[in-house]
Amino acid sequence: MGMFDEITCEYPLDTPEVQDDLWQTKDTPRQFLDEYKIHADGTLWHEVHDERMEMDDKAPAGFRLLRENPRWLQVSDFNGELEIHTTKDERWYSVRFWFRDGVVNDNILSVSDLPGRIHDGGD
Repeated sequence: MGMFDEITCEYPLDTPEVQDDLWQTKDTPRQFLDEYKIHADGTLWHEVHDERMEMDDKAPAGFRLLRENPRWLQVSDFNGELEIHTTKDERWYSVRFWFRDGVVNDNILSVSDLPGRIHDGGD
């Protein structure tokens, strides 16, 4: 189990039941529990911070990483695949996006039952 980032997806999806959910990904460049957004226009955005370490003898590593001055920046140089996923009502939702110059170029949605679960097809 590794680190992941979280994504809010405003880009229209064919699954309205999870459109407003918080998604996870391991395909973003930073992988440090950061926040990303895919805007309705398909652009990718990253919440960046000024970071500094503060020594703290009570912290497990002996220091704390402080994030200050949050702001959103467009990731205009992102090219390639970015997969996001979430779960809801014992179902696994995954969307694979392909970006060119930080903008969605295409996407594929996949929905499946969680392992060990049987979905009756009814809602």
